Parts: sequence; structure tokens; C-alpha cells
Amino acid sequence: IVSHSPFDGPTMPPGLHAHDFVLRDVSGRRVSLAAERGHVVVLTFIHSLCHDTCPFMVEQIKGALNLLPQSGRGVAAIGVSADPSEDTVAHRRAFLAKHDMTGRLAFLNGPEKVMRPIWHAYAIQPVTPRVDHSTFVILIDKRGLERIGFAADQLTPEGLAHDIRVLEREPA
Repeated sequence: IVSHSPFDGPTMPPGLHAHDFVLRDVSGRRVSLAAERGHVVVLTFIHSLCHDTCPFMVEQIKGALNLLPQSGRGVAAIGVSADPSEDTVAHRRAFLAKHDMTGRLAFLNGPEKVMRPIWHAYAIQPVTPRVDHSTFVILIDKRGLERIGFAADQLTPEGLAHDIRVLEREPA
């Protein structure tokens, strides 16, 4: 029996609950994943001083949002810092402005001791002097389940927008 997934991206194991977190955005506002229940969430881990994969992923997310009705207004786009010491408010604001994502992507950060369990829960390797960080975009459904995990090299605005649309049609 061949099962055909309605998704373009690679699906995650069924029933994988997204790890909740509460972090601060560039305005100092507390943002929690749990508060986004009922909405599809685009989650990624980015570094404000990155010059290759992070800008690419954010541009793909922006492209996907632009393809959705009302420019994806009902979709929560969240970027979590992969390097809390370098992702200062000024660096995060400059990154968002450069990619025209101010107000469209919540770029969150917190103290490293708060970030470590979040990275661990999503199997993210943070930035270290010897290692660049993991590069994934995860789609979380309205019920808070991780459903799709795009590696950066699989990411296209069309594929991401398609999978968001599929998740948007599902009940909360």
C-alpha cells in the first residue's frame, strides 16, 4: 500500500508535540508557542550575523507568506536565536529590517540557559566557534504538533506555502 502525503515537505513522526517556550522579541514582548495554538506556526532557528543560510531561509519564509492570502497574516512566523550572545536586539532588528520582515517574523532570544533546552527539544545545534547551527524550518499545526521539517536545501516558497495551506485547512 502506497500512502501519498498531501505535503510537499518531509513529514515528522505523528503525534510529535512542539516544545513550548516563552522568549522575548525585539520589542521586549514575551512570545510563547502555546499562545499560537489555533494558528499554523512557521518555526526556524536563525543567527542575525549569518550571511548565507539564515538569510536564505528567512527569504524563503517571506516568499511563502507573500504567496498566501493576506500575505500570510494568520500564520505565526517565529525565528529563535541560534546564538544568544550575538543576537542582540540591535542585530536582530537590523536582520529583520534587511529582509523586510519587521513585524512579520518574531525573532526571539533569551539567556543561554533558557535557550539550551529549546535547542535540545528541536534537535538544533547552536552556533559555536567550530560548528554552524542546524538549518531547518518546521511547520507546527493548529493543535501544536510538529508536522513538517524542511531542511534548508529543500526549502522553496512554493513548497512552504503549499504545506501551510494544507495545515490551514485542518481543524484546530
